[in-house]
Amino acid sequence: MMKFLINRLIDMPISRTRRVQHKVHIPSSARENQYLLAKFAITDSLIERISGPVDHNSEQPFLPFYKKLSELFFKINEELDIESGQFVANDKFTRIRFSPEKITAQTDQQILFLYNSRYHFSQKAYFDTTKQASKIHLVFLSNGDEIRHDSAIFHQKVVQAITQFTEQSGMAAEEVRICDHQHLTYDLFAKDKGVQGNQVHKLRSISNRYAPDEISIPESTDELTYAVVDMPINRRLRKLVKLDHSEGENYNPLYNYIADAFISAAKKHNLNNGALIANGLVPIVRRSDNENTLAKGELMMIGYAPKSTNSGYTCKWVAEELVDSAHFVFVASEQDKTSHGYGKFLNQIESVLHSIAQKLKYKNDKEELIVRFHQHIGFHRE
Repeated sequence: MMKFLINRLIDMPISRTRRVQHKVHIPSSARENQYLLAKFAITDSLIERISGPVDHNSEQPFLPFYKKLSELFFKINEELDIESGQFVANDKFTRIRFSPEKITAQTDQQILFLYNSRYHFSQKAYFDTTKQASKIHLVFLSNGDEIRHDSAIFHQKVVQAITQFTEQSGMAAEEVRICDHQHLTYDLFAKDKGVQGNQVHKLRSISNRYAPDEISIPESTDELTYAVVDMPINRRLRKLVKLDHSEGENYNPLYNYIADAFISAAKKHNLNNGALIANGLVPIVRRSDNENTLAKGELMMIGYAPKSTNSGYTCKWVAEELVDSAHFVFVASEQDKTSHGYGKFLNQIESVLHSIAQKLKYKNDKEELIVRFHQHIGFHRE
């Protein structure tokens, strides 16, 4: 039997072997998200068009502007049957995640929408009537059972809504930037916890997936593909290395141990753009011509240039602080996008994570490594 299997592998055509490499199998329990953002600056001319001169003697000088503009947003959503839209005018960073419970949480810098696309629907506005925000974010949250499958239809409907909003508010098309964000989220070890079945993906680029529906993406579109992996720092992990607190808290040995596992595994599996963030900040990956890592309050802004094939590894932590979770970040370069998609890239990431888990003596049936695979595009309508 073994000889037969070996012969089958030897006889397998190279083209078929390569196709297998470009397919990734993720657990059937994987969660899907899609949301679009329309971003534009609040200008004096926009305020004048929408609500007239601002009455600075009023206790709520910007209420008429926000109220009229948000009502226009919700009216268009209603006409186009878009069930979940958020009007955000508080200059906070917008994040969307899957959750079995519907929760909207805010911090000084962030507004976080947690929801289940199958069951949760809402239309709500967030603004301070006493202040003029610098920008407005129109947030369109997808709903349904087949988010990824229906992503092109949702994209098309939202772009139509943004077009109507732009025209009716008197803005030029180039004033509004549109971003389409899509996630796949899953536990790398879901199968070890009894989850049956899987999904097979090639992870084609968004533009390629939209092409059969004749959705045109502008040539100037920015594309960014990456994965963020959350690893809880539990008591077992803390005991992997000996910590000396005789002169105050010092978790350097632990973070160095994790960083060594991360970097050696990434090098082994030929991934050259990555970061380890273990300082309690939320990693935010953005496309940038100048690669950098910058702490900004609650956020760790990570800029990557997709054209760069060997950005190396960035590790950020604070020796005196023990964090709840460490985050591994893997960013795709242009060379990671094949004619098939990003399946091979995610397979490489999974191989890295398995190597890390082995080094850290992971308990696969009890501990989680949560993988969130991101595909983003951003553009101005032409």
